Amino acid sequence: MELETVILDDGIEYAVIKELKINNTLYTLFANVNDSEDICYRKTVNENGEEYYVGLDDDKEFDLVVNYFAKNILEENG
Repeated sequence: MELETVILDDGIEYAVIKELKINNTLYTLFANVNDSEDICYRKTVNENGEEYYVGLDDDKEFDLVVNYFAKNILEENG
């Protein structure tokens, strides 16, 4: 299976691991292609018809996203 990869704002290439829609926002879990322990979450925003990945707003949003992804992954593997 070929993973989709993107270069994020830190200049590092990341693989798209999983996407989930939470409260009408699309969130993506990324893993560094050269270091699988380096992961990050981004949300997709649409501005002027263009889609962009942006960082999460705050710790509350981060906690929400981490919990949703963890629950989803556990359900898939459980």
